[in-house]
This record gives sequence, structure tokens and C-alpha cells, in this order.
Amino acid sequence: MSAYLPFDTEFNDGECLVQALAENTEISYKKVEIHETPQNLVGFHGDMRQQKANIIVRRKDIGGMSNDIGFLKNETTGKYTAIISDFDKHKHGSPYMLGLKNAYNVARMKKEAKRQGLKLKSDTVVNGKRVVKYLMAGN
Repeated sequence: MSAYLPFDTEFNDGECLVQALAENTEISYKKVEIHETPQNLVGFHGDMRQQKANIIVRRKDIGGMSNDIGFLKNETTGKYTAIISDFDKHKHGSPYMLGLKNAYNVARMKKEAKRQGLKLKSDTVVNGKRVVKYLMAGN
């Protein structure tokens, strides 16, 4: 049985985190469970683990011998703790988390632009960097 390893993130917006999970350029997960009350994660043997999460990608959607991955919301800070098994850290390690962080930042930027009434003009990748341009409402 592989141990789960929790680690802190800067993610504090669940909606943007779910969007980032779906749009991560490293590995994307479109099927994500969202729970107000944290639910148990499941190991690759189908065993229910004691670790719980509010946002969960189930092992069947990750593939083969994987465990669930989850994100538990810290009620004090509002930030999510990533919960990934030691076995799965090769697939969901630093490159994956960097891609998730980048996708999260884009989701937050889009959400804030929408809140401010800005209209998306373009969203492209130039020389490996994402370039997003907005117009003021009415333009």
C-alpha cells in the first residue's frame, strides 16, 4: 500500500482548481468530483483510505495502477492541500504541479477579467508563453 503525501498549495479557488485540472497541459482530468464535505480517497487495490478530499480525481480516471488524487480545503486558510500517493508522484510530481499552477493562474485571470467586465480578445501561445489579451466591455 502506497502512502499518501499531503503538500500545501497556493490554490484557494475551488472552481479555478477544477478548471485547471481540466486544462493542465501536462495531464488533464475532465472528470472531477467536487464535495462540500470531504470524502475518502481510494487506493489502487480499491481500498478506502483515511485521507479525505473535497476535490477528487478517481483512480479509474487516472489510469491503471493509480490511486485517487485529491485536494482538501483547509477551513482556516482557505487553501487546498494536494494529496497524492508516493506511488503516483512520478506522474503527478513537479512538472505536473507546475502545469497545474499555470493553468490555475490562467483560470483565475479569466475569472477576474470576467468579473471586471472585460472581453477575451485572444488566447495564444507565443514562443512557449501564453499570451491573453482582453478588451474593455463595449469595444
